[in-house]
Amino acid sequence: RLITASVASFDRLHAFLLHGLQGIWAVVLLTVLLMLWGIDLLAWLLPIGSTLLVVCTLAGGLTTDVMSSFFFAYVTRPYDIGDRVCIASPGHESALKSLIVKDVFLLRTHFITANGESMMINNSAVKGMALTNYSRSGKLTLLVTLMVPAATPSAKIGELTDAITEYIKDKSNEWSDVMLMFGDAMLDKGHLMLNIWPTSVFEAHEVVSIYSAKSRLLRFCHAYMQLANIEYIAPVQPFRESPAP
Repeated sequence: RLITASVASFDRLHAFLLHGLQGIWAVVLLTVLLMLWGIDLLAWLLPIGSTLLVVCTLAGGLTTDVMSSFFFAYVTRPYDIGDRVCIASPGHESALKSLIVKDVFLLRTHFITANGESMMINNSAVKGMALTNYSRSGKLTLLVTLMVPAATPSAKIGELTDAITEYIKDKSNEWSDVMLMFGDAMLDKGHLMLNIWPTSVFEAHEVVSIYSAKSRLLRFCHAYMQLANIEYIAPVQPFRESPAP
């Protein structure tokens, strides 16, 4: 069904290109016929040129938007119907995550959000944004951050990392590899930051499967830390005496 919809969308753009070429061919043919009939085209050159200039001025950026959107949707073609994409301003975190492409038109694209909302965005606007196509991406590596109390003995920390590694190996139907690294030591807050980098076996667009596996990984870490008596205790805040006002 998605392939049929993608072909239909591509056919619409192809029809637009065909009509444009037919229009150009009609203009060329009309020009040749007028010359054969002995009509002086040079006398009409100035009025026709002035008219076209006025029309382009009144149209503003419409012509540019049409051509830019056409090349974006027809030539570049960064996504197809059914693809899961993420759109963000360059250098900023995305506010439009997990969008499903429902249909692609000449000037705009129809998306479905993760909440089931229908969204239309101009292709000229999408062209200037950073776009990630999860359906065309490879395997996804997540960052799972775990707070480990700084008071935990080093032996228990080693056992925790070994347990996480063994869990990833046992869950070969969800994860293919994992890297464990301590990122920050926030001793003033009483914990170390353990960065877990598991690589999913699912494709990047299988968001539900990926984050379900992440949820199970977090539950395992929480349960193991409870059984190992690794408890997070907030550091004691220094008591300060202030003079009476």
